[in-house]
Amino acid sequence: MVMRKLMAVFVVLVFGLSLAGCATNGYYDPGRSAAAGALGGAATGAALGSIIGAATGSPATGAWVGAATGAVAGLVGGYLYAEHQNRQRANYAQAQQQYNYNPSQGYMVTVSEANVTPATVRPGQQANLFMSYTILAPQNTPTQVTLYREVRKDGALVGQPYQTTVTNYPGSYTDQVGFIVPNNATPGTYVVTNRVISSYGTGERVSYFTVM
Repeated sequence: MVMRKLMAVFVVLVFGLSLAGCATNGYYDPGRSAAAGALGGAATGAALGSIIGAATGSPATGAWVGAATGAVAGLVGGYLYAEHQNRQRANYAQAQQQYNYNPSQGYMVTVSEANVTPATVRPGQQANLFMSYTILAPQNTPTQVTLYREVRKDGALVGQPYQTTVTNYPGSYTDQVGFIVPNNATPGTYVVTNRVISSYGTGERVSYFTVM
């Protein structure tokens, strides 16, 4: 009975920490993200550790074990993604011309390109997830967008989805984030969902890579 309670707490803890490493400034630092995940995990784990303490009869031990477990979960959750880069490739006027855009058309959000390099990787190696996207609006004012990635194999999610929030002026951008292929990844084709989400709309495109 006690072990079942402990396992339930651990599952809740890991799920709650899965987004602890997300960046909000457009650049993802793998070391900083892992540390943030560990710190956030430790704090949350200590709080949930009181439940462990109640189950084991030792509140102090429960808090200590919860903090340590939370830190480990935070590090694991922040490890799969690294080296996020978001750069402008065309300003507002250039993007308007490229897409023959008129402000009367309202808002436009599109992902024009998505690919993975290298296209074939081995377990433990890094695959670079690339996309090119454009946001156009009637006014040339900054807007907040969420950049989202998820990797699936045969429909099953591999690791946790990655997302970060950036604030960009309307225009065209390139975005790249590294995905560390798990050491136990099975061979086959992996599907990457690349998504740009804003209050004006959402753009999406899929890409693929192969694990040997």
